[in-house]
Amino acid sequence: MPRPRTPQALRVLNGTSKDHPGRQNKDQPTPEKGIGPCNKSLNEYEREIWDEIVGISYAGVLGEADRIALEMMCRLIAEMRLNFDDMPAAKLTQLSGLIGRFGMTPADRTKIIVTKQAPKNPFAAL
Repeated sequence: MPRPRTPQALRVLNGTSKDHPGRQNKDQPTPEKGIGPCNKSLNEYEREIWDEIVGISYAGVLGEADRIALEMMCRLIAEMRLNFDDMPAAKLTQLSGLIGRFGMTPADRTKIIVTKQAPKNPFAAL
């Protein structure tokens, strides 16, 4: 099975877009809005998980087009936390894949490069 394609935003963050600029999709859509609030169909516990995931995600990774995948991940995480022993292996595999695609495992996190901002001089405005 071929390796899944890496999103353009992650390739830019990783710096791999510079290695092969001809391979980059110049017309790929980029998220203009953030992920936003969760869907009302999620229960209270799943909404807490939504807020937890949005809070720990790297800036610029989640966009409005990721809402359905994030909703599915919230439901799977809730099921895992509440009933891990009876959770089917297929659902755990699906959850593992989603977590990896959002850069939330140690191996996937190594693929993300976040540019460091220089510390601001508190006296610059004086």
